[in-house]
Amino acid sequence: MPKLMKIKDLKNYGIPSYILNIWKKQPSPYLLPLQEDAVRNYGILNCDEGSTGLPRRFAPRNDKKGARQDNNNLLVIAPTSSGKSFIGEMAALSQVIHHKKIIYLVPSRSPAEEKYRHFKNLYNSYGLEMVISTRNRREEDYRIIRGSYKIAVMAY
Repeated sequence: MPKLMKIKDLKNYGIPSYILNIWKKQPSPYLLPLQEDAVRNYGILNCDEGSTGLPRRFAPRNDKKGARQDNNNLLVIAPTSSGKSFIGEMAALSQVIHHKKIIYLVPSRSPAEEKYRHFKNLYNSYGLEMVISTRNRREEDYRIIRGSYKIAVMAY
């Protein structure tokens, strides 16, 4: 039986200890199989550049799922409670750590509010500026336009 990847093992991917300490508060100290696959085989935490100049972070390491080597996107389709949201969170925070801005898109206002509160509660005290934009919450749109945020949660 293969050894399961622990959240603390993500330090090997350049995730700082203050982020790992937050993530270790998850219900399990282990990544779910889908999350481990995203880290190991699809490089969601890798921020170096490949030979094509495209970031490797989304380039799959193998073609077992039919993914293309030159694709810089990852579509995750899986059952409820399989770990999809945490894959997005890991990928987003990996980019923020490397001084990139993130737009986290969700389908409507309610999940936008929920994800905004989640990110704000976990990461705001570490200086990660959060903004939200929905049809009913436009007061921070100027910050999005100016680029004064680290994570913008938006409803599409």
